Amino acid sequence: MTQNLPNFLTLSTIASSVLAACLNPINVHAGQIDNSPQIIVTANRTATTVDETLAPVSIITKEDIQRSQASSVTDILKTTPGMSLSGSGGFGSSSGFSMRGTNTDHILYLIDGVPIGSATSGQTSIQYLPVSQIERIEVVRGPRSSLYGSDAIGGVVQIFTNKSGEKKITASAGYGSDNTREMTASYSNGNEKSYFSGGVSTFNTDGYDFYGYQTGFPAPTANAADEDEDGYKNYSISLNGGYELNDSLKLSGVFLRSQGENEFDGYANKDSQTEFTDQIMSGIADYKVNDIFNTQLKISRSYDKQYNQLQENTSKTRFNTKSDLVSWQNEIVIREYDLLTLGLDYKDEKIDSSTDYSEESRWNQAAFAQYQYVGDVFDTQVSFRHDDNEEFGTHNTWSFGTGFNLDKNVRITTSYGTAFKAPTFNDMYWPADFFFTGNPDLKPEESESFDFGVELTTGETIWTAHYFDTSIRNLITYVNSYPSISKMENVSKADIDGLELTVSTDIYGWKLNANASFTDPIDTETGLMLSRRSKRNLNISLDKSTGAFSYGASVIASSERYNKVGEDEQLPGFGYMNIRAAWEMNKQWTIKAKVDNLFDKEYVLSQNGGIDYKQPDRFVFASIHYQM
Repeated sequence: MTQNLPNFLTLSTIASSVLAACLNPINVHAGQIDNSPQIIVTANRTATTVDETLAPVSIITKEDIQRSQASSVTDILKTTPGMSLSGSGGFGSSSGFSMRGTNTDHILYLIDGVPIGSATSGQTSIQYLPVSQIERIEVVRGPRSSLYGSDAIGGVVQIFTNKSGEKKITASAGYGSDNTREMTASYSNGNEKSYFSGGVSTFNTDGYDFYGYQTGFPAPTANAADEDEDGYKNYSISLNGGYELNDSLKLSGVFLRSQGENEFDGYANKDSQTEFTDQIMSGIADYKVNDIFNTQLKISRSYDKQYNQLQENTSKTRFNTKSDLVSWQNEIVIREYDLLTLGLDYKDEKIDSSTDYSEESRWNQAAFAQYQYVGDVFDTQVSFRHDDNEEFGTHNTWSFGTGFNLDKNVRITTSYGTAFKAPTFNDMYWPADFFFTGNPDLKPEESESFDFGVELTTGETIWTAHYFDTSIRNLITYVNSYPSISKMENVSKADIDGLELTVSTDIYGWKLNANASFTDPIDTETGLMLSRRSKRNLNISLDKSTGAFSYGASVIASSERYNKVGEDEQLPGFGYMNIRAAWEMNKQWTIKAKVDNLFDKEYVLSQNGGIDYKQPDRFVFASIHYQM
């Protein structure tokens, strides 16, 4: 406990200093921040301004993404409040986020409203999504199963692809460390009735050796079995289009596909690799019946395909998921301040695998309802959802939230909600072998969450504080039954509480965004900290523009964590800095450059068999961008 105190004090002191500086009106330049409310759709499945949303949310715009010069979705999300990254290396490696201390499979990921992820493992390969084809990202923290169903215990992350109707052509090319190459191109056009946008991108890197050193005496020794560079290739395309048939009916469609291969370590050879394909396609019909009634029908299909090869000249294992979703949503304006949302969802999952699962498909049908009231002083939101699953039966979830505007500068929100996570095909249907078998009797994981938030506006500074408390039961855990066959069982419980602080302001022309999170993720059965997530995270970002030049820096810090529950030794905490700069030569051409991990800090997010999965060293990248 004593060893943890300095780290806690350091992060707390930094966070407090940032807050104090931001709240000092002498340092604030009035008029530098656009405080006009942004629109978010993920929180309530309807278009709502952020100041009317009762859930804690973050919106990452196209401008934010371009300014940060992020190379991956992982780079974008790891600076978001409440997110703790776990990963096994650099570009293309397996990555996942713990949101508010929950498991990495407790986040629902959507692309333009289409749920993505593997039905076999339950994980979502966000590391494969192309940054250049993303328009914005919305992050909602807290349970959302009452609107979306399974997975949304920790929250929801929705990624929106480019849908601009502005006539524009863009292209870029970049080169950096580890022989990393990236090229992108896009085109968009439109008129009053229709729009089209499309983009392509390629990303290739030789990478580095993810698998590091293993414990030895008198000194750690290199891991020779997997000692090679772990490369990554990604080729992506996106298409978006829409057409307004008349004043009442609008049609639109989305297509996104990423495919490639990545090399990985951890299986005592140098030839382990995965060939992947992630794809979504959807069609939407929006019909305005009259001034108070709108209806929308969405049909979508998503693929998550992975072919894994552990050694050269050996057969590949196949784990493919196909997921079809039909969603019918209706919005009814009762009065000026009252909105009723009613909907039906039907989802059908099928797997195609080289592993002979006892079941290879399942369906889930659901009905949901939501009522929202938005007043001048008081807001409220109530939602309820009934899920009926082919395998584990029915499940009900609900949420309730309120908001109070004490005055124009102070807003208080409270919310309470339930959520659940369905067992995966691996959990339930894995074929029996000498060591493990699926457990078809598993129940869904269930949670209850409470959130209390305060938002304060002082001058041009906006800061928020959220306290949350989440209780999870029926956690699905591997139970070792040796010499009998082992399986997954609903035996664990978790209790997670914490505090999130955020600040956004402008100080002497510098745009400042900062957030700090403090969580206590505890396995209540053992009293031990949950694995591969940190208790304290801090992110500070500063950016400034002066004429044709812009530049900025980010600091990312995270406290210690355990690789596995019950381990004596912790993976140490870390902190590092990224810097970036851009020069707009003219309206068409811009040159950008960045250095990630400027001081070449060594840090680890996970281990395997006592061997570290090394995170990237110093990474330098420069690119040139064209638009007309």
